[in-house]
Amino acid sequence: MGYCHCYTQLKSVPDDQWLLFTVQLSNVFLIIQNRHVPGYKQPLVLCTSDGRYPLLQPADLMVQSGIRQPAISFNGEEKEDLEYESFFLGQHSSGSEFCKTSFNWSPDRPYDFMVKVTLLLAHRFCIGCYDISSDGTLAEWLDVQEWLTKHLGGQWPIPEAILNNPD
Repeated sequence: MGYCHCYTQLKSVPDDQWLLFTVQLSNVFLIIQNRHVPGYKQPLVLCTSDGRYPLLQPADLMVQSGIRQPAISFNGEEKEDLEYESFFLGQHSSGSEFCKTSFNWSPDRPYDFMVKVTLLLAHRFCIGCYDISSDGTLAEWLDVQEWLTKHLGGQWPIPEAILNNPD
């Protein structure tokens, strides 16, 4: 059985919001390098969008897309058969972006954790820029929300479409 996380980019992210978002994402990257992420193989390895090369530092999450816009991109590890669809989130919108990241359900898909973290960070810091939904369970999102609160502090609201999604 599978599920997917989706977003539609409603507008470009202002530079100040993008900076806050990417700084927090960098913090998460550093934390997961040194701490256990519940339910996932240790250590949690994120790779380039093709799944071939491990990301070694937070800056490796940041890429320039074809139109030279800042973006976030990563995947699971190919050699461990943990890659699937690469995750991509851009700063600027042309008005029609849509991303669907699908997963074959497995308790050890490490980059699914990072996808949910990234989407929760985007929801908090890039206000009104992305419409985020998922057919994953609310409990999974609450686990990520709890992890963020524990490691970064603060409030991490879950998008309305996920809160209203029946499990």
